[in-house]
Amino acid sequence: MKIISWNCNMAFRKKAEFILKEQPDILIVPECEHPDKLIFKNDIAKPTDLFWFGKNQNKGLGIFSYSDFKIKLLSIHNPEFKYVLPLSVSNNEIELTIFAIWAQKPQNHDCYTEQIWNAVHFYSDL
Repeated sequence: MKIISWNCNMAFRKKAEFILKEQPDILIVPECEHPDKLIFKNDIAKPTDLFWFGKNQNKGLGIFSYSDFKIKLLSIHNPEFKYVLPLSVSNNEIELTIFAIWAQKPQNHDCYTEQIWNAVHFYSDL
C-alpha cells in the first residue's frame, strides 16, 4: 500500500497529474478545494472514494482512494484538532487507522507543531 501526503497549495485539479504519476493507493492533500470544484482533465485518474474536510470551499483537507479502500472519519475526531483527522481506511481484507494532518497555527498559540503534539497525546490510545 502506498500512502502519499502532498500539500498542493490549492487548485489540486490543475496539479493532480504530477502526484498521481506516483500511483498512490491513498492520497492526502492539504489545501485541496471542495470535491464540487474538482473537475479533472479526462486523462486524469479519478478517485474511487474520497473524504473532504473544511469550511473554506477553496482550501480544505482532501483524502482520496485510488484503489478499493473506503475512507471514513472516526467518531473520536476531536474538533479542537480541526485538521488532524483520524480515519478508517478499509477494504475487504484490511482495516487500519491513519491520520490525515494539515498542520496549522492554533488560535491563541505561537507554534503550529503544538497542535500536532497535543493531538498525538489525545489520540494515543489509537
